[in-house]
Amino acid sequence: MIYNSLRLPGRKSQMTLPASQTGIGLIEILIAVLVLGIGILGVASTQVVSMQMNSQSQNRSQAVLLAEDLFDRIRANPANPAGYALAAGAAQGGNNGDCATGFVPGNGNVTDDDIASWQNSLTCLLPAAQRTVAVNGNVVTITIDWDQNDANATPVVVRTQI
Repeated sequence: MIYNSLRLPGRKSQMTLPASQTGIGLIEILIAVLVLGIGILGVASTQVVSMQMNSQSQNRSQAVLLAEDLFDRIRANPANPAGYALAAGAAQGGNNGDCATGFVPGNGNVTDDDIASWQNSLTCLLPAAQRTVAVNGNVVTITIDWDQNDANATPVVVRTQI
């Protein structure tokens, strides 16, 4: 290595410095950028998973609220709780099975209007909603399932006594 002598003014001693750098600083910067890039990818991955879990949580809360809505409709029509029973199947919206945002019940009897309105809400709020309403005496069990994009996810099952 070639060293240059440097004499500082007012000093009697000399300081010896290398004449050139050999690229060590550039390698350190490249390694720092690589570590930073890996860290940013980790943060982005965590954000994506967080958004997915938030969406699943919102859908699950919506399913519970929809089940409670049907319970309230049954309680408001105590003369016919058995009329609210629905076999397992896909929820049917008011627009030929799809979501109808301006849905108005068909002015049939109260039970039929309640079921039609509730199923339209299911169709509009949950993707590929499936529902079952079992009425056994005064115990009503509502099962709601939807496309949860998770093979291990379970449907929402809510049971109450009317």
